Amino acid sequence: MPHHRVELGCVKLCRQMKLLFVWDFHGVLEKDNEKAVIDISNQVLAQAGYKERFTNEDNERYYGLKWYQYFERLLPKLSKEECLTFQAACFKFAEDNLHILAKHIKPNDHVTYVLTEIANSGSQQIVISNTRQSDLIWFLESIGIKEFFDDAHIIGVNAHQTHGSKADALKDHLKNVHFEKIIVIGDSEDDLRLGKEVSGTNYFYKHPHRKHENTRNADYVIKDLRAVLDELK
Repeated sequence: MPHHRVELGCVKLCRQMKLLFVWDFHGVLEKDNEKAVIDISNQVLAQAGYKERFTNEDNERYYGLKWYQYFERLLPKLSKEECLTFQAACFKFAEDNLHILAKHIKPNDHVTYVLTEIANSGSQQIVISNTRQSDLIWFLESIGIKEFFDDAHIIGVNAHQTHGSKADALKDHLKNVHFEKIIVIGDSEDDLRLGKEVSGTNYFYKHPHRKHENTRNADYVIKDLRAVLDELK
């Protein structure tokens, strides 16, 4: 009889180990990074001699776009290559002025609690972002949650430069690994398409202060990240 109880405990543990939580970073694990984007972009515009500036309204309208696409909309007469040059200048400016990022970015509400509960359950969690790998690691460290992700589980797709795919990055990560269930938490249609491509369960995080387009790809729409802990029950 005692042996039977040990087996049941093992089955429960193995089940938990088969859960994979896939986190988007910007707008999900963190908040207020978009304020840094506007701050940096406007300083780069000033250095380049442009009079145009991004406004708080632009910040809301363009949220979720790649950085060069902000410039495409603000300066429609520029070529894509010129906008990519602006983007590169913004990345360089950000690297040289990390205090600006640190001034704005902070962990999202309840993030540390949620990540701790998932880690304690024995489930695996990874973070995937379109930003560069080195920047993503710095972001995680800056808001105090790097401890929840080793480097193998931090995936910087670098789509801003290479136009790589989050879905391809995740599929590559999943090679030769089987999970009973994949839970994807994001705040954009791109994140939700990622979940669909790997037959995952999609949690769409709806920012409490921001309007979102209607989505058909979400299994759940949440305003509180603690809701994903229902997957552990």
